[in-house]
Amino acid sequence: MTAKNKYIRKPQNVRQVLAEQINILRNKKTLNKQEIEKARAIGYLCSIALTSIRDGEMESRIKALEEQEYE
Repeated sequence: MTAKNKYIRKPQNVRQVLAEQINILRNKKTLNKQEIEKARAIGYLCSIALTSIRDGEMESRIKALEEQEYE
């Protein structure tokens, strides 16, 4: 079974992916090493995605303020 690709463009998308993965992990009775490593990787990538989204939002805000200043 393959997971459906999800776009990660908003913090809400990250929360959805994390909730989905947490539920998958919680519902398994046993986890092998590969599944644990995959869960860690997903958590790490979600953290990077959130940082990237926040940086992009901050960049947009700064740009808008700079444009207002020069008007």
